[in-house]
Amino acid sequence: MLKKIAACMMVMAIAVAFMPTSAFAASKSAKMTAYNQVFVSGSYAYCAGAGGIYKVKLKKGKKESVQRLYDSECAFGPSAAVEAMKKKSGYIYFRSASQGTCAYLSRVKCSGGDVKDLGITGYAADYAIEGNKIYFYKYTDDDDVVKRVMKLNGKNKKKTSVKPVTNERDSNKSGYRIVIKKKGHYVKDYLKTPEGTFYLGKVEMW
Repeated sequence: MLKKIAACMMVMAIAVAFMPTSAFAASKSAKMTAYNQVFVSGSYAYCAGAGGIYKVKLKKGKKESVQRLYDSECAFGPSAAVEAMKKKSGYIYFRSASQGTCAYLSRVKCSGGDVKDLGITGYAADYAIEGNKIYFYKYTDDDDVVKRVMKLNGKNKKKTSVKPVTNERDSNKSGYRIVIKKKGHYVKDYLKTPEGTFYLGKVEMW
């Protein structure tokens, strides 16, 4: 009996050893944590509001200066136009939401300027950066959802079996969040920290 069990185990081991690598690759996933409101890195806070992305210089939890890295140009209401921010190699990667089901996967330099749309994805669709590649879900003209991979600059898009998973959080620092208020035809963005609430900017509402 023991000889039969040993023989079966040997056969199974040989079978696994000769299985194609694609059998394992099919179940692989790329995971990433991204932030929908505030991401603090060093002395700067990157904030997602209705007006776009703000880079806030902090001093002891208070606003020292603010720079708008990405301008959403208009607001559909008192809600953020940007979500799922991720800092990587001098860029902030993010999804820019729209009124429909589609969104743009984009990036902007942390120093400002050079905003680039990398591809169209679905609203709230996961994406993940792993190494020098971005894995994402793409919505086709036929409303199909397919998995794609591309370089960090958006080039060389290909099919992939890797599943992107985005773990979305509001902030990476306790007590830091975004407050959005509607006033007249404008929407105003504020950064709230344990030290107070600070005005960031405003955008006209459609």
